[in-house]
Formats: sequence, structure tokens, C-alpha cells
Amino acid sequence: MIAMSDLFRVSLRQVVRQRGFGVILSIALGITAFIVLAVLGREIRYKVGQDMVLMGGVNVIQVFMDDGAYPGQPQREFYPETIKALRALPGVGMVSLNLHGGKVFGLRTSGERTINMDFIGIDQYFAEVYSLTLLAGRLFDASDIERRRRVAMLGREAAQMLYDKPDDAVGKLLILGQDVFEVVGVVSGVMLGGWGRGGFLPYTTMIDRNWSSGRVDRLFVRAIGWEDVAPIVRRIPEVVREHQAAPYLVIRTQDEQLARIQTTFMWVEVLLWLGIVASLMLGGFGIWYGTFAAVRARTREVGLKKAMGGSDADILAQFLAEALCKSLAGGVLGIVMGVLLVELGSWSLGTGVSYSLLLASSVGSIAFSALIGVAGGLYPAIQASRMDVVSALRFE
Repeated sequence: MIAMSDLFRVSLRQVVRQRGFGVILSIALGITAFIVLAVLGREIRYKVGQDMVLMGGVNVIQVFMDDGAYPGQPQREFYPETIKALRALPGVGMVSLNLHGGKVFGLRTSGERTINMDFIGIDQYFAEVYSLTLLAGRLFDASDIERRRRVAMLGREAAQMLYDKPDDAVGKLLILGQDVFEVVGVVSGVMLGGWGRGGFLPYTTMIDRNWSSGRVDRLFVRAIGWEDVAPIVRRIPEVVREHQAAPYLVIRTQDEQLARIQTTFMWVEVLLWLGIVASLMLGGFGIWYGTFAAVRARTREVGLKKAMGGSDADILAQFLAEALCKSLAGGVLGIVMGVLLVELGSWSLGTGVSYSLLLASSVGSIAFSALIGVAGGLYPAIQASRMDVVSALRFE
């Protein structure tokens, strides 16, 4: 019986001589992708999902009191304790206060033309909830809301209509009703829609003047991710009605866009895992084919070993060990590459690494690599061990 150390030493020499680097690389790439997805899959999914979600705004839930649609009903607003409870819900990233409906003012453009522009009341969280981009000036802050300042922000289209350039709008004065407001910022964003052609005022300032509804009757609830939208929507009515009467509460979401994003993510994940499986299967078939080729090329060598007293088990062990060396080399290379990519990915994503999960996935990768080697090399190795000595020695 050949010694184990000699067996693997000879097998490694044969692997290097056969130059099966393509097979090793194929297994290594599959193992690398497996480790990265296993360890950083959730963070990558969340990060990519956030970018897609924010572009469509499907993680923003509008919640408002629709009492105005029912004559004779008292006009309700959201209580502070209700808002606090909603902010504490799992999956809720932020809640922005708003006045349902706007106030239209006639403003004169630089070309001496009067246009009607709609202004809505918002708080300091609105810009972050809707992922707005600041083009000029500044955003509203907490002091603007608390001190009920007469300041305004304009959407990009509104600033262009009034002043041609967004930068020219900052510092300008707007006459809204009987008050003068200073433009402090110009914003843009793919989620603004028609609001980009209007303006924004502190909701407290609008309440003081009884503009719009005159009360906080609409909330914008931003979920952390798209997976959180459905659970939050189910919980919102319960939480609101635990703290106040809300018989005509309306919740609006972008269900169709959300369904499309969910379907897209499902197919992306399926394709990623199919790619990993295909890479590993390619490595397995490469080992199978390479071992068969080695058996055929060394048929006379097998016959000579048997003639000198080598057992079937020795022949089986040698070819199986060569297959194992190829697969384990790919597994080790894949683990090294995977660990490096996990560290790089965690740094770029700004997240921590679960080293217990990394260790478990690495051990699992080595075991799976060994399984690929055994599965790919076992049948050719059995064929080699069962060769007839005379036929093998006569093989040309």
C-alpha cells in the first residue's frame, strides 16, 4: 500500500505536469462567488436594492387622513405620540411630516410673465425621505421648522422658470400672500415628480397662516428596504388607531413598481446562483475529462505498476488523489480570493464581517471542493484500477 504522503506528493507532481489550471480556476471562481454571496449577500442585496428602490420611490409610503372626502367629519391630524410610535416600528427608516394639499401663489418670472406655483409644507426630513439632490443653497434644517421661518426651497424646474438658472434663485425674495419669503435652496430628484415644478415651505410656517390644510394630516414613511414595505403597511393602521381615532386613514404605496423590483431581484439572484453552479459543474466535468485523459495517456504505466505488484486500490487511490488535488487547489484558491473580496467589499459597503459565517462558508467550500473532486475522478479512477494487465501493457 502506497504511503499517504507519497501518494499526494506524486499526485501534486502529476497535476502540475498536466497543467489543469483552467479546471482549478473554474472551481476557484465558483467558490469565490459562493463565499462572497454567503457572507456579504445580505449587504450587497440591500445596497443594490436601495439604489433601485430610491430611483422608483417604492419604499416611501404615504399615510394621510382623508376626512375631507366625508362631509361633516371632524378634520383630524396626526398626534405627536402617533408619529413617535410609527418611527419606532421595525423597518421604518424615517417619517416626514407634511400638510396634505398645497397652496398656490401667482409669481412673476424674469420675463414679466405670471405663473401659478404650488407650495407644500414639509419638515427637515423630507429631503432625505425623498432622496433629494441639493443643486444650490441649503436644505431646511430643524431651526427653520421650530422657529417657523419665512424661507422657501424651489424645485429645479420652478427655479428655471422663475430665474433661468438654479444658482440665481438662492437669496431671491418671494411674495407669498402678504409675506415675503427668502429662497434658501434649489432641489431636484427623480422621486419629486410634479413637485419639481413647485416650491416647499416649512409646514409650521404654513400652519401659522392656515395655508393648505393647516394641520399635519399626511406623513411620508420611508422603509429601510423594499422587503420592509409590506410589514409596515400592515402595522401602520394598528399603530395609528392605538393612539388616536383615524376612521378614514389612507395608505398609498407603489405596488406595481415594488412587484417589478421584487421580480427583478429574484431573477438576479437566480442567475447569480446558476452562474456559481455552472462554474462548479464546469470544474467537475473538467476533472472528469482530465482524469479520463490521464488514464488513457498512462495506460501502459498502469499495466506496468500492476505487473510489478501494484494493487487495484493503489491505482484507484492514485488517480482519485490527483482529482482531489485539482479540486482542493481550486477550493483553496477560491477561499483566498473570497476572503480578500469579502474584506474589500465590507470596507466599500461600510459594514462589518461575520467571521463565524466566513469560517463556516470556507469549511463548507473545502468540503464541497473535495466532493467535486471525488465525483469527477471516481469513475475514471475505477476504470483505471480494473484494467487488464496484459491489455494495458500492449496499449499503444
